[in-house]
Amino acid sequence: QFLLRPSRTTNEIFLYLLALAASRYGIRIHAFCVLSNHYHLVLTDPHARLPAFCQFLDGLVARSMNASLGRWESFWAPDSYSAVVLATHQDVLDKAAYVLANPVAAGLVRSAQEWPGLWSGPDRVGTVLYAPRPKQFFDPKGLLPESVALELTAPPGFSSPEDFRRQLATALAEREATERWG
Repeated sequence: QFLLRPSRTTNEIFLYLLALAASRYGIRIHAFCVLSNHYHLVLTDPHARLPAFCQFLDGLVARSMNASLGRWESFWAPDSYSAVVLATHQDVLDKAAYVLANPVAAGLVRSAQEWPGLWSGPDRVGTVLYAPRPKQFFDPKGLLPESVALELTAPPGFSSPEDFRRQLATALAEREATERWG
């Protein structure tokens, strides 16, 4: 089912919850792509809190998206969680390019920048994305913050955000070309 299909509501909910979860659990986000039925993250977990981060993120995404879609069934497929250790900076770069090229690999767009879903292009590395609390599902008088910030950081092993941004843009262009013509 395409329960995460791109829409303003989906993008707002997911970005807000990703920023909230990353802030709450000290997770550093380097790249992400939300497709219609799953998402990919490249992140650093300096405090070994990835399971709690994923449980929080997935639980709130499921409840808020189900509410916005008027459904109450299970949202995520069983056993759909997968975490992969990226041992070298080249592994991180390759995985980030893979994540960002996902809409092209799926044949949905010719260039990943055309993807209307939530996507963190290389030009966003080193920037802060601000996400207001969505109007759907979230109580305006509740305990969750009115807005949260998500800084897209360069992963360890890169000299600067500019260095990672440059290398990622090159790796993404190469992967897109391979996916389109491969």
